[in-house]
Amino acid sequence: MRLFVAIGVLGGFIVAVFLSILGIRSMRDRVTSGPEGLIGLTGKVKTKLEPEGIVYVNREDYTAKSKDETSIEPGAKVRVLAVDGTKLVVEKIA
Repeated sequence: MRLFVAIGVLGGFIVAVFLSILGIRSMRDRVTSGPEGLIGLTGKVKTKLEPEGIVYVNREDYTAKSKDETSIEPGAKVRVLAVDGTKLVVEKIA
């Protein structure tokens, strides 16, 4: 009888530790949804940014503007720096 109690307590402890580890990991992970989840991602310019246009990021099209309000040609790779309302703020990357 004591053996069953000990096994039950040990099993419960192992499950509690495992769930705690998963909870801590989830708090450390990068945000993956909402506007904050786009920051740092890379994409491709679809329509020329003069300084605004359309970019393709994370399998979706977004209205974007260049960080320093320069023109960026279609096909150029860009990185998302911020989200300003409904527009992404991007910079050209090599």
